[in-house]
Amino acid sequence: MKRLPEKALPFLVGIFAAVLFLPHITYAQPKIVFEQEAYNFGDVMQGDDVEHTFVFRNAGTDELIIEKVSTS
Repeated sequence: MKRLPEKALPFLVGIFAAVLFLPHITYAQPKIVFEQEAYNFGDVMQGDDVEHTFVFRNAGTDELIIEKVSTS
């Protein structure tokens, strides 16, 4: 009976571990869901202040962390 090359065993163990644990990793993720993804302010004159609140929630199974927010 032929033996596997020495490098094949760690490779096969890695593949087995990935297949075994990958479903658990992919399911535990945050998912941001917005009630409204866009808002049209209509005609706004330069210098006017406008404001809108976007409501969202975490529909995922892991903590949702929001960082580095910027507006345009």
